[in-house]
Amino acid sequence: MVQLVVDSGCDLPDEFLRKYAIPVLPHSVSMGNDAFADQRNPAQMAHFYTLSLIDRSRQVATGPASEQDIEQILKRQLQLGQKDIVIQTINAANSPTFANAVNVARKLSNGDVQIHPIDSHTLFSGQGLLALFTLSLIQRGMTGAQIKARTEEFGRKITGYAAIRDVYYLRERGRQKNEKSVSWLKAFMARSLNLHPIIKMTHEGSSVADTVKEYDNCNRQLFDIAAEKIRAGELLMPAVVVSIAGPLKDLEKVPGFRAFEQLAQEHKVKVYRSVMSLSGGINLGPGTVALAFAGK
Repeated sequence: MVQLVVDSGCDLPDEFLRKYAIPVLPHSVSMGNDAFADQRNPAQMAHFYTLSLIDRSRQVATGPASEQDIEQILKRQLQLGQKDIVIQTINAANSPTFANAVNVARKLSNGDVQIHPIDSHTLFSGQGLLALFTLSLIQRGMTGAQIKARTEEFGRKITGYAAIRDVYYLRERGRQKNEKSVSWLKAFMARSLNLHPIIKMTHEGSSVADTVKEYDNCNRQLFDIAAEKIRAGELLMPAVVVSIAGPLKDLEKVPGFRAFEQLAQEHKVKVYRSVMSLSGGINLGPGTVALAFAGK
């Protein structure tokens, strides 16, 4: 049977990762002079989000999973007898993790071992959805090569959305990476008018899907986008992944979430709740709510 491996940008519940024994390639997180590996450890993530260690005043940055870390994790899978491995990584346009995985796969693959790196073409909650789709293919008995072809096609159908709480935060993180898409003036105007963007993420890149006054309304609009797809019967897979850059219990308090979850249940669509990866929280901002679905 094929073994799935994801990186720590993948938003899926920890109990789900443990149930299906899915190894996680760790992105790196640095705070000042301190650095550590993000392995989607629940205690570690709760520590970050509960103590508000991610904010505009701190020098926090993320980096890719290194070739050394990837090789170590894959060798462990080989020792366990896995010979057909699929690795799904965060969008290659946003991180070198995919390139690192390709290099390691070339090194370890041989006549008996097949390792298939896959660029998810998506981020965070979108990665979670792609992993769910991949598990369904594994359970149908497909080979790694077959799964690679199917998931690369499916990944291009995934759309992710994120409701941004703090545009100033988004601007500051962008400045640290020499990205200037959000200017000081845009951030100032957004704060002055209490405007919050909804960022849309596809394999073609990111854009602003909408701008909404007041953050509660922004979150409601976020869920309305997915709700419209569900009502229209336009989901390719009856699942939506919802993640929050904060404690999971806070998702219950997000305006629009409970009504959306009820609607999804009525239409037999499964909603997967997840804490957002530290990479997502660091880059999008604390309190950010995101979701992803695959549409026709």
